Amino acid sequence: MRRGFLPLLLLRDGDAFRARLREGRVGAGGIAQLALFVCLACAVYGAALAGWRSPRLALYVAAKLPLVFLGSTLVVAGCNAVAAALLRTGLGLRDVLAAVFGAMALAGWILLALAPVALFLVAAACPDAGPDETLRRAHNAMLLVHCAVLALAGLAGVASLWAALRRMVPSARAAASLAAVWIGAYAFVGTQLGWMLRPFVGSPFYDVVFLRPDALDRNFYEFVFGEVLPFLLGVSP
Repeated sequence: MRRGFLPLLLLRDGDAFRARLREGRVGAGGIAQLALFVCLACAVYGAALAGWRSPRLALYVAAKLPLVFLGSTLVVAGCNAVAAALLRTGLGLRDVLAAVFGAMALAGWILLALAPVALFLVAAACPDAGPDETLRRAHNAMLLVHCAVLALAGLAGVASLWAALRRMVPSARAAASLAAVWIGAYAFVGTQLGWMLRPFVGSPFYDVVFLRPDALDRNFYEFVFGEVLPFLLGVSP
């Protein structure tokens, strides 16, 4: 039973997992295992991510972060499937889904491992009350820390995907191109989908809601580079 659980195989023996990918032995059931594990890992980390704001927001984010990862992964897999066909790699949609969800499952293990760290950060660094500037600084710092953790997990997923593609695709150039498509598409789709489904960290100056009424206004990069970083660095936007 345990030997057949692909996320566990990925954690314990990455080479064996990638061998299955290369041989096309990851079917629909295996892809479902990987996807469900990604959702579970994201739910756990999501609850830790928003715990500083309120238990209700923690519950909301436990539901929303899996949606971000699952939705982004499906969109990116579709982009990669088209790119794989254009590059004549011989990979079908099932192969691409297995490789991409395998990469995200590795990211999921990292999020599970770092969830206790996130809880410690919430307990140690986030004030329950105080001046507006202190609360805003705590929120912005939390936001950047969690973005860094998610980016770190994503980079580990990229490394895993690259290792898998090198085994699955004969051409190193084609494998590199597919990995580049993955990075570019995920950087855009993931961050923007996350922006639309906010709040995640939860600003102390807004009520706790499942979705913000201005969900479609602006974008993630405009917010981070126009508001968060200038405030933390003491630079007027």
